[in-house]
Amino acid sequence: MHDITPAAARLTARLAQPVPVFGAYLPAGFPAPGLDIETLQMLSVAGADVLEIGLPHPHAPLDGPAITAANQRSLEHGTQIQDVFTTVRRTAETTQASVLVMTYWEPVRAHNPRRFACELADAGAAGALIPDLPAAAAAEWAVAARAAGLHNLQFAPRQATDTELGQVTAPASGWLYAPAVTGRTGYQGHLDIAALKAFTRRLKRLSDVPIVTGVGISTPELAEQVAPHVAGVVVGSPIVRCLLRRPDSTGAAAAADTAALFADSIRTPALT
Repeated sequence: MHDITPAAARLTARLAQPVPVFGAYLPAGFPAPGLDIETLQMLSVAGADVLEIGLPHPHAPLDGPAITAANQRSLEHGTQIQDVFTTVRRTAETTQASVLVMTYWEPVRAHNPRRFACELADAGAAGALIPDLPAAAAAEWAVAARAAGLHNLQFAPRQATDTELGQVTAPASGWLYAPAVTGRTGYQGHLDIAALKAFTRRLKRLSDVPIVTGVGISTPELAEQVAPHVAGVVVGSPIVRCLLRRPDSTGAAAAADTAALFADSIRTPALT
């Protein structure tokens, strides 16, 4: 393990606990500037061990309708990359949660990867997840994250071969993100628990980095079922939908109530 920041070390300690962590996702600047921080604080109080803050992007291939709409609203409010760093800083300063950023590669590349990593670490983030990180840029980002002391969180595609997964897992630290389904965020259909379990076994043969899951964990009941097979569960769309319906403090309270249901279910051992 390379030298990491205190924030990154706290995430490592959290993921090493026997009870899976619960992560809540919210785009920065959504549902409005300032209310994003208030909502993230409420999510932490509701039981989120990890707060994954999204960097809004107009062309996000992994995102379904709910998060796409949330990104659009944030961008309409004028959210810039420096606003994301501010949201990270204020959230890290005012909650007990580990703070991460989920972003796509283009804004990182445009900002300069080394600069992005340094500013993210300075703001108090534990790491960043870049699901569309090109293979040609993987080494550049790994060097930047390592130099800043950030965890290099890696997205593991379900359809990848073992060779491809080996390339993904080799530079990973913090966690490996194993999506529960192959679709986009917000999927609410059938979840093949056996297939997810088999995928996590493949990853565990390749790496000892903790595995978390998300995408398709649409209900607390599903969260309870997948929790025994992973070190953590991240939920985004069910939380975001509350704020799309009511983009105010009432919606934030509903989002926190939803998060609390997921947090409780993850910490309740599944019977299956």
